[in-house]
Order: sequence, then C-alpha cells, then structure tokens
Amino acid sequence: MTKLTKSRRAYTCHECKAPINKGDLYARKTIRLGSSKPDTLENIGGQTTIISHGFSVSVKCCEQCA
Repeated sequence: MTKLTKSRRAYTCHECKAPINKGDLYARKTIRLGSSKPDTLENIGGQTTIISHGFSVSVKCCEQCA
C-alpha cells in the first residue's frame, strides 16, 4: 500500500482524471516516460556525453486509484 498525503492544493488524478480537492488524500507515483533503459555515457569526438533514453515524472493519483 502506498503512503497517502494530504493535498495542499487542487490536483487532477492521473489515472481516472477525477479532481483531487485541497485537503483530500492522494498518492504520488513515479512513472517512466520514454525507454526504460538507463542513461549511458559515450565518448563522442573527445567529449564525454550523457545519452538519456527517457525520464521519470511524479504523478498524483486519488485515494481510490492508489
């Protein structure tokens, strides 16, 4: 079970698009956008370059969807 947090302002649930009003409980989940491969380091023309294959985003879900 995920830890629920009391909302300080109004949000929208990422799963069911229901409103999360100020004072309601919600869960925060992290989702990965893009490829799930980890970031890699490559040497391109003498420069060390970080290749990012995706990134993580924190989303809010209502108490029922948590």
